Amino acid sequence: MNDRLTPPGPASEPSLEQRIQRLEDIEAIKNLHHRYVRRLADRDWEHMSDMFTDDAVTDIRWHGRTVGKQELIDHVLTPLHGIVRSADGYILSSPVIELEPGSSQAYGEWTWHRHVCDFRTTGGYMRVWGPWLEGRYKCHYRKENGTWKLSNVWFRVVLPDHDPTPEEMADRQVANAPHRAGVGIFPR
Repeated sequence: MNDRLTPPGPASEPSLEQRIQRLEDIEAIKNLHHRYVRRLADRDWEHMSDMFTDDAVTDIRWHGRTVGKQELIDHVLTPLHGIVRSADGYILSSPVIELEPGSSQAYGEWTWHRHVCDFRTTGGYMRVWGPWLEGRYKCHYRKENGTWKLSNVWFRVVLPDHDPTPEEMADRQVANAPHRAGVGIFPR
């Protein structure tokens, strides 16, 4: 959040209490995001919204942009409850949390891995071990009444193939689009 190239001088050094509080806040933010991914893995859609501020903004893959917790529930979490049945595993790693001492707002970026095991087929699901996806979270957090919450979440898959833009995805879903052998749904 601070783009200074030199560390602050002695006059602007935070106190020991401020530094300890900053570290406790960073750990609380990490815990929040780990619980969020645990609820994702457990398909606990009902309780995921508790982790967001009432005015949260999200932009999560193909779900589109939502503004406010209720829109997130109505347009993302409720539909997922009826759609997602796979038993994939998730790993959340490499957090980079930016938080100024004493601030009630923070920014973080995370690396996410999904280990896919169930693939939808015409007759249901097929179990295959090994495929994976890597994604990135870019999030703003806000401390409200002593509790850290997600206030802005952006998420995209970046590897082995990146998520298409909403426009690219719409073009690919056109009924008459010819299949291109060897490239799948994602461009390289």
